[in-house]
Amino acid sequence: MLSCLLASLAFAVEESTNTEKQQILSADYNMEFKNHSSSANDLVIVKRSTDCMYDSGVDQVRIKSGNQRGIHLQDNDNLFSACTLRPKWVEWSVSSGSMNCALRFERGYDVSDFGWYTVIKGCQNVVESATCGNANCNQTKVYGSSSYMEINVEFLVQ
Repeated sequence: MLSCLLASLAFAVEESTNTEKQQILSADYNMEFKNHSSSANDLVIVKRSTDCMYDSGVDQVRIKSGNQRGIHLQDNDNLFSACTLRPKWVEWSVSSGSMNCALRFERGYDVSDFGWYTVIKGCQNVVESATCGNANCNQTKVYGSSSYMEINVEFLVQ
């Protein structure tokens, strides 16, 4: 009886430890896309490719002028999937009327600065603003490690 109790306690401790490790091996992002109220047309965002992501969000988003849409992203830093310290990213095609561009969310580890960064790249002429946490990450790396981040990207297409 005592050996069964000790075995179940050992299993419970091991299970809890694995849960904690899993939390460290990924990060979650609440990403909001906003189509500025002055934009002339609907915005269509189509996922094109991803790497090292557990959840890369929906395949397509359509946002009317003045509206916004949130998606959930979760990256993968798991040693067994060859994603440890590698860039994790999602790339979308963004279109509105005759405008079309490529947008990329990227989370990576910069060896020279010994730190994790987050950046929104591309669509330079139509991304009005991009914030990761509270910092400007529009075409600029923002450094910091967190298991959760709010990201806001606002588009203005004239």
